[in-house]
Amino acid sequence: MNVKLYVVNLAKYNEGKLVGEWLTLPMSREELEEWLQGILGEDEEYAIHDYEAPFHIGEYDHVSRINDTATVIARYDCRVVVALSECLDNVDEVVRLLESGDYSVYFDVGNLCDVAADMVDEGYFGSIPPSISCYIDYEKIARDLKMDGWYIHYELKVAVRPHS
Repeated sequence: MNVKLYVVNLAKYNEGKLVGEWLTLPMSREELEEWLQGILGEDEEYAIHDYEAPFHIGEYDHVSRINDTATVIARYDCRVVVALSECLDNVDEVVRLLESGDYSVYFDVGNLCDVAADMVDEGYFGSIPPSISCYIDYEKIARDLKMDGWYIHYELKVAVRPHS
């Protein structure tokens, strides 16, 4: 998953000139420094005027820090990154969870009832005899999953639960 930023030379912007370009991250530190030098020239300050990322980016956030974050999230399934980013407000927490593996995920699910059914099928609740499996209330399990911190991204058909 790439992160895209529109970075402008702040000194030129304040002079009424628009000097900026789209930047696609991640990239090496050397490439990033070279790219910034190309935008800034002799100037020192930049601003981020637009972005495409699964997390919030502020106008004056450090591009090198965003690049570090982009480097980490690029190694993971974009559906998981997006879902975790939407259920957590803090991108640093998303990165921590990704790197630690401290989350659970189910793909190709339409709702938490699907997650509950998959959990039952996988033996998450122990062995369920086939003769009583038709009596399982998946909606109640789904309600409990939601209360336990599960989040579902309906467009991407992915359910995630960050662990504490």
